[in-house]
Amino acid sequence: MIERVSLILEVFTPEEPVLTGGEIARRAGLSRATTARILAGLARHDFVARVPSGYQIGIRCFELGQMAQQPKDLRHLALATMFDLRRATGLTVQLGVLEGNDVVYIEILRGKYRDLTIPSRVGGRVPSYATAGGKALLAHAPDHLVEDLLKGQLEKIGPSTITDPHELRAELDLARREGIAYEREESHAGLACAASPILRGDGTAVAAISITAPAGAVEMRLVGPAVHAATLGLNRQMAAAPHWAKL
Repeated sequence: MIERVSLILEVFTPEEPVLTGGEIARRAGLSRATTARILAGLARHDFVARVPSGYQIGIRCFELGQMAQQPKDLRHLALATMFDLRRATGLTVQLGVLEGNDVVYIEILRGKYRDLTIPSRVGGRVPSYATAGGKALLAHAPDHLVEDLLKGQLEKIGPSTITDPHELRAELDLARREGIAYEREESHAGLACAASPILRGDGTAVAAISITAPAGAVEMRLVGPAVHAATLGLNRQMAAAPHWAKL
């Protein structure tokens, strides 16, 4: 039941916040009858709301989202550094965390390339192996999580997504050694990114900061060290303040 509720709630997007019952059923891969029954229950508890043209996410989802403390704390820790990084590079800066095999984005500061299409949004998910931020996180993730990912199906997301597990493992090893992960058109056509992790004292990543630009507009190998320097500063902040160590 929970899985089907999740399938229904995840079909809503900022671009299409209102959907009909039929659209929800089709996108969730459920029957119309099952979808209608679940929507009725969600509406009774304000997880979705009925509107004249269909359904939208309800106020209860917003209320619960406000209680998710870790994203708030991470955003508070990183936001000033993210603004500094955007000011220094002019590029879009993103803060993401690893959730399962995906990167979930907590904050995005748009840069000077305003027309640039990026696959991420605040609260949205992108497969970790197809993003610079995700690879920065995976490079410092527990071994069993990485092994489980590599044993699964690495689906092609963008024109240059790495789908070979041996090649991806080599990328993660390089990112771990250099402290920077790179992406070029792996999550979306026309994008290039660089990312570095924010690390706990035990060396595992709590989050990653990435910068994004149109592919070919910026040499990421030249600006990548700026991201690394930014996260090294955050690592020092975490080490110096005991309450950050709980993230």
